[in-house]
Amino acid sequence: MHNKHPWSENLREVIFGVEDGAIGNLGLVIGMAQALTPNNTILLAGLATMFAQAISMSAGNYLSVKSEKEYFQVKKKSRSYGKGYAEHKSPVRSSLVMAISVILGAAIPLAAFLFWESKQGILPSVVITLIGLFILGASKSKFTMKNWFRSGIEITFVGFIAAIAGFIIGNLFA
Repeated sequence: MHNKHPWSENLREVIFGVEDGAIGNLGLVIGMAQALTPNNTILLAGLATMFAQAISMSAGNYLSVKSEKEYFQVKKKSRSYGKGYAEHKSPVRSSLVMAISVILGAAIPLAAFLFWESKQGILPSVVITLIGLFILGASKSKFTMKNWFRSGIEITFVGFIAAIAGFIIGNLFA
């Protein structure tokens, strides 16, 4: 049940956190840049979103892991599925991994706006985020033994949809 690799216990949190941080912030910064928002406002909104996501997701993760552990403590004999996983999972460690993962993911699309102004940052932000998401998905295959390319494309596609949504919404306000 328990892999020896240090990331295996929190693979869900790493994938979920980086993906959610990157995709959520990508849609935000692309939309704002497309609406011709000044860079200092894009950076402010991106940072605020980054930390709000990190707090929200890590707190939600803490509470859900804790709830799962509590669930499996009730009538243990009738709840064997998932019990082994829940028993050794630390809500605190899991939530810290989630917070760090969200911050790392959210920093990716935001980084472009440190170097490019507003609309000029859109393409670099999309490119570095999609590359980062592809690497994340491909890296996941080390633990899942699935095809690395397919795994990378799967998560990249979701990021691409977020970029399109942000662009369209930003266009409405431009």
